[in-house]
Amino acid sequence: MATSGLDKLLSWVLLIAVVAAIGLTVVLSQLPPREEPFTEFYLLGNDGIAEDYLFDLRAGQGQPVIMGITNHEGAPASYVVEVWAAHETIVASTNRTHVDSMTQIGTVRVDLLDGQTYEQPYQVTVSDKDANKVEFLLFFQDPEKVGSVPPASMSGQDRVDAAYRNVNLWIAVN
Repeated sequence: MATSGLDKLLSWVLLIAVVAAIGLTVVLSQLPPREEPFTEFYLLGNDGIAEDYLFDLRAGQGQPVIMGITNHEGAPASYVVEVWAAHETIVASTNRTHVDSMTQIGTVRVDLLDGQTYEQPYQVTVSDKDANKVEFLLFFQDPEKVGSVPPASMSGQDRVDAAYRNVNLWIAVN
C-alpha cells in the first residue's frame, strides 16, 4: 500500500511534536520551582515546640515565649514586630474577634538575609488586667512594601489588619 505525501507530512509533524514535548519536559523538570515570597512568623513555648504557651499571667510579671521569623522573601528584609496587650471580643454573627482596645507593650527590630531565621525568647509583660490577648504584629520596615509599619495614628483592629503577619495568644491576667 502506497503512502501519500500528506500521510508522510503528518507523520513528520507528529514526530517533531513528540520530540519537542519530550525536550520541553526535560527542560522544565530541571528548572528550580518558583516560590512566592513569604515570611514565616511563629511563637513557640518554653520547650521550643508549638505547645505549652503562656496563658495565666500575673500583672506586671514577665513570662517568656520564643518568637520566630524566617525570611523567604528572596532578598534581605528588615522587620518590626510590635507586641500589644489587647482586649478583644468575639462577634458572634461573624465568628471573628474585634479589638476593643490595645496597649503596646514592646517592639523588636530584626534584619534577616534571605533564608535566615531569628528565634529568640521574648518576655511578655502585661499590666492591664482587662487584656485577654497578646497580639504580635509583624511589619516590614520598608515603607514601599505592602505590610509596612503604619502611622502611629492607626490603632486597634485597623492596625492588626495592616500587619504583614500576626500571631496571638489568648491570656488571662491576674
